Amino acid sequence: MTAAPKLHVPVREVAVARWLSTDLAAIEIGQRHPLAGGVKSPLVERVEVSAVRTTGGRDRFEVVAKRAATAEVIALHEIATVPAADAFPELIDAGTDDSGPWVVMPFYPGSTLPWDAEVPETVFASLARLHYRYLGRSSTLPVGLPRVNENFCRQALMDFSPSWILDAQRTRPHPVHDRALDLLHRWSRDQRIHVGLHVLPAALLHGDVYGHNVVVADDEGRRPLLIDWGSARVGPTMLDVALSADTSSGGFSAYLRAWEKVAGCPLDPWQAEAGHAWATAFGNAMFVGAVAARFGPTHAERMLNKAEVALERFGQLLAGVQPPAN
Repeated sequence: MTAAPKLHVPVREVAVARWLSTDLAAIEIGQRHPLAGGVKSPLVERVEVSAVRTTGGRDRFEVVAKRAATAEVIALHEIATVPAADAFPELIDAGTDDSGPWVVMPFYPGSTLPWDAEVPETVFASLARLHYRYLGRSSTLPVGLPRVNENFCRQALMDFSPSWILDAQRTRPHPVHDRALDLLHRWSRDQRIHVGLHVLPAALLHGDVYGHNVVVADDEGRRPLLIDWGSARVGPTMLDVALSADTSSGGFSAYLRAWEKVAGCPLDPWQAEAGHAWATAFGNAMFVGAVAARFGPTHAERMLNKAEVALERFGQLLAGVQPPAN
């Protein structure tokens, strides 16, 4: 008889001790608790840990033990190598067992932002450092990371987003759903979407930068953290920026400042504007279905409006058309 797979993620004392990097007599692993809201899940747990010092003292803290997608494991290993990216979580341990990949990370007390909240500037500064590190090196990243290529875009526009729209339509029909389905169908064949993949630089992405994936500390002593790297992928860099920061925002300015600091020169203005326009168009189209289903037609309509304006602007930039002077 085959043994059932182990659902609990192992928390290995040796890995915790290595992460703490102090002189310890022992590491003791304590009780496990569901991570969020009392929902019992075998996939994500808070685990109590005690570090026993050689002097006899004891430090208590918690870690997160999580079943993870392969892409998240890869990304957490990679972001650990990015200097001064202090808005990213640490990785304590990772591995694979009969139930698949898993990770262990510190538990960061705090609360996530509202889904449509302004993402803190420090997050965008860290993303700029990540993107620059992998600029021109995306082909060297492991194959376990999804690629934003033509197949990815087609699937997002023809399957992923429409499936959400259809769910919303069955629950609460609205004219915006038909508009969204029409746009997604047309854009799945729009050459501007596919051209963007060839003219915009790609790097390692978080893939889902918005308020619910940012943890703000209970105290002011720790910076906000960008969590949940399960949507990590390789693609045009502005996909990590455009959904949560428009070009007039503090987040976009922080991204450009951090890029210039690490690169030693500013980000090419055409790449910045064109990349943001393309990512605004594609990102809003990709997620409009999920927003329509979760937050209603008003938010979805705003996303469609932004997407259409952005794709038109991207087409103008491809053609070398300058905006009229004010």
